[in-house]
Amino acid sequence: MIIRILMFLIIPIFLHAQNADEVIKNLQDKFATIKNLKSNFSQTIYSTQSIQPINFEGKFYYKKENSFSIAMPDRDIISDGVSIWNYDRQQKKVVISTSDSDNTTFSLNDIIYLYPEKCDLSLLKTQEINFIVKAVPNDVALTFKEAYLTISKNFILNKIEIIDFNNIKYTFQLFDIKINTDISDTMFNFVPSVEVEVIDLR
Repeated sequence: MIIRILMFLIIPIFLHAQNADEVIKNLQDKFATIKNLKSNFSQTIYSTQSIQPINFEGKFYYKKENSFSIAMPDRDIISDGVSIWNYDRQQKKVVISTSDSDNTTFSLNDIIYLYPEKCDLSLLKTQEINFIVKAVPNDVALTFKEAYLTISKNFILNKIEIIDFNNIKYTFQLFDIKINTDISDTMFNFVPSVEVEVIDLR
């Protein structure tokens, strides 16, 4: 599962005493100026039913509005904001669904704009290099119990932890974030070759 997450904004402002609403507002303001971003990522799933956590690593690309590409060794998940292609390299099979029907994906717009409006926010602590904001939903439309956003002092959201109602924790972290670079539109569309099995659920 690739969680709804994500995330990753830079804003150069002077540092002063902040509260959770101010930190989120700064992220939102900067996000409005971001056309695209790319980074390495690591995702870890912690379950009470499993001794060892499940870990994924790969490359993450994002382009407005809601287009993304996730590249892992055995799988690609790609969206143009309307359709999602979930491609299994080993099985040579791609499953196509619509963005609004696929609950394994995420929307940066929702994370940045919608979720804060539907959550009670608190600034847990200010570390030397990070803010940590806790978000607790006050709207039943959100399907998690609580989330924790780790935001650097230059306002890069570099980590999010989500705990669902089964107490499963999903951690998604970005490294080496680069914004507004030259990313081809072909990154956000998948054209299967003839040997790929296509399952179209749209």
